Amino acid sequence: MTKLKLLRLKNAMILANFISNVIGVSVVLFLAHRIDPIGYPEIADLAHRTNMIFVPIAFLLPIIITLIYEKPIRRYLNLNYRREPVSEAFTTRVHQRLLNEPFFLIAVDLLIWFVAALLYPALFWRFGADRATIHGAFFLNLHTGLITSTVAFFVFEHVLQKRVVPDFFPNGGLYMTPRTIRIRIRTRLIALLFACNLVPFIAFLTLLQGSYYSDLDPPLLLEQLRSGIMANALIFMAVGIWLTMLVSSNLTRPLQEIIRVLRGVRNGDFDKTVRVTSNDEIGYTGDVINEMNQGLKERDFIKETFGKYVAREVRDEVLSGRIPLDGEMKEVTILFADLRDFTPMTESHDPKLVVKIMNSYFKEMADAIQQEGGLVLQFLGDEIYAVFGAPISRTDHPDRACRAGVAMSQRLIELNKGFATHGWPSLRHGIGIHTGEAIAANMGSPDRLSYLLVGDTVNLASRLQDLTKDMGEEIIISKATRSRLGEGIPLKELPATRVKGKSQPVEIYALA
Repeated sequence: MTKLKLLRLKNAMILANFISNVIGVSVVLFLAHRIDPIGYPEIADLAHRTNMIFVPIAFLLPIIITLIYEKPIRRYLNLNYRREPVSEAFTTRVHQRLLNEPFFLIAVDLLIWFVAALLYPALFWRFGADRATIHGAFFLNLHTGLITSTVAFFVFEHVLQKRVVPDFFPNGGLYMTPRTIRIRIRTRLIALLFACNLVPFIAFLTLLQGSYYSDLDPPLLLEQLRSGIMANALIFMAVGIWLTMLVSSNLTRPLQEIIRVLRGVRNGDFDKTVRVTSNDEIGYTGDVINEMNQGLKERDFIKETFGKYVAREVRDEVLSGRIPLDGEMKEVTILFADLRDFTPMTESHDPKLVVKIMNSYFKEMADAIQQEGGLVLQFLGDEIYAVFGAPISRTDHPDRACRAGVAMSQRLIELNKGFATHGWPSLRHGIGIHTGEAIAANMGSPDRLSYLLVGDTVNLASRLQDLTKDMGEEIIISKATRSRLGEGIPLKELPATRVKGKSQPVEIYALA
């Protein structure tokens, strides 16, 4: 915070109140000048001498009272400027004073001009003024207080929202400050109605009331009324237009902030926040939107982080609640891939190099599987466990699994070429593919679940992967998978072979 900004924040409300009083006094003096109710020179001189004393007091007294009222606020600003710690209790006290200050200053202004409405008539009565002059003095000062207070209400709100509040409430939350008066939308509209309708109406009544006691000839009186009505109309039209623009700005600015943030939410941008500057319904809405945005941001972060540990399909199914926790039977195609001679490689090479090689291998194989709509369920050491047809059901999952196996073989060839240029060891793997029914579900402890498939289908796919070592083939598929394949996939029939867990030999095929 710069010294200039500190000075601006400290004197923002004092300046706003001063401007409001200047506007109120100027309007009323202009109208009074157009219709001078004081017909006696000695009374006019008394009024002039009284003005020389009272008007400076009327402007100086609110400044002194404001400085006393703002003492905690100014101390708070000084502490922030010096970057000294501020207690939470003191901060809350300052926030309460700041949000209640407009109403306090309006009460001070009304009190000062109410005193003037009693003081001037009393002085004029004491010095023998007529009834018209006494009544005129009363209504003139009362009118000044009404105009000043009405203008101050909107000026204070504008200054608070645009200049002061953002520095005291950078994160919003004005509505959570206890024991504060809320400037609700209804309050604003009532104040605007009062400013644009009732205050001019009172002014016209005052003008008419003054004519009852006038000794002027009827033509002169009518001319005075015409001039006064015209002056009142022009002044209040100008003030009304200005106040309407001020209120419109105070209302539309936060609404535009809300619209800006909601547009970002619609486009998936949760970093924007509503700049909350009021404790009314709009401010509360802005705070709720910021809380919602934070929740969406955290949820999106969890979703993206979750997607790094499991596939997007599983992530979306889990978050949507469409995966039954107690399991469901699905027809799927399971693929297992396992590296050959992995243990000797880990013993003869630097661990960091082994990790780099494995990560490169897993990345390429996972890409090949995912491009065919498959899902990598787990990386088990040097083994890959994948499924086609779950959790998203697909009718052509056997074809997809076989195409993925072929793509994995081709990618491994290219990967080994790159390894050779670095002098790294080449890799070999075996792939087993089988189609059948399996139970798909979230499995594990209550604190840690994994989307897995269990059943004989999974076991047989793993056994087929083991057979690639004995058969000297890279990819072996089962008869169940072969029977569901479309045209155009080259196969080589292999001898039926016994596998662990099966009482009968299993018919198998090599995928070229």
